[in-house]
Amino acid sequence: MTGTMQQSAITYTVSDSYARIHIDNPPVNALSLSAFRDIDHCLQQAEDDESVRVVWISGGGQKAFVAGIDIKEIRAFSVDEMGAFNQVSGAALSRIGSMRKPVICSINGLALGAGFELALACDFRIASENASFGLPELSLGIIPGGGGTQRLTRLIGEARTKEVILLGRTLGAQEAQSLGLVSAVVPIDELEAQVTATVETLVKRPAVAMASAKHAIQSAFEQPLPVGLQVENEAFMRAFTSADGQEGIRAFAERRNPVFVGR
Repeated sequence: MTGTMQQSAITYTVSDSYARIHIDNPPVNALSLSAFRDIDHCLQQAEDDESVRVVWISGGGQKAFVAGIDIKEIRAFSVDEMGAFNQVSGAALSRIGSMRKPVICSINGLALGAGFELALACDFRIASENASFGLPELSLGIIPGGGGTQRLTRLIGEARTKEVILLGRTLGAQEAQSLGLVSAVVPIDELEAQVTATVETLVKRPAVAMASAKHAIQSAFEQPLPVGLQVENEAFMRAFTSADGQEGIRAFAERRNPVFVGR
């Protein structure tokens, strides 16, 4: 299946077994309420589409992946309107983690505020050399509201997270990689090729096993160890009894490459 859907600043395309959600809102791809709604809708489409094996989120231009939310929009919000905004944005970011399919983002510049939080929600982050990461909300008298205090702490620890949020430190691409925040750092003109290669690897992986592994890994952050081990065992059995699981075992025994069908 190949398709394209344009919604506000969000473009959704499907081809070669992956979906791409592209954010293009110059100058810095700031996210509005409608953009978050569209992203959530695109994620749901990708989850429901059996032809889609991987989701790729990208930002337009070479200046910013996403440099936060649209401040001009929220400055006039009432308390109730801001609460509704957080519900919509939070639902979109949480959907990434709960999806069966891996989500990868290419970070082509600034990833600040909600942009950093969007990247943190993804399973894989690949950055260009000019990328930088920060949560500058305290400079506005507020705090991160899209999971930044929670996801970043789980990834890099309490002390480093306090530096980023309380001191307003910005992390360059190389430091982000050293902290385990990004999988790879490449020159910006190689970013597209690097992410494409990763996507092509992922779409060839067995879908049921990949979904089961993602679910089990997520549980490590959310459950005590005994519960997590039970989740892992249940996920293993789902993968073992799947068509791809049985095919993989047969192929190994028969000394041939497996042919995975996504079931």
